[in-house]
Amino acid sequence: MQYLMTDLHQRFIGALNYNKPLAVGDVFRADNTKTYTVVSINDTRNKSKDVKSVTVIPVREPANAH
Repeated sequence: MQYLMTDLHQRFIGALNYNKPLAVGDVFRADNTKTYTVVSINDTRNKSKDVKSVTVIPVREPANAH
């Protein structure tokens, strides 16, 4: 399934092809190697059932202890 990712201000982040349906609360790593959490899913914006819009927030990567 293809997702259009936006931030909390509805700014486009990128597209994501994911092999299973996403749900609110899911955490995933995008092609840009950043990790995001899904905060909402909007499938009414697009008429296509194959593309959904997801609002995501970045997940802070833990700092490596050296």
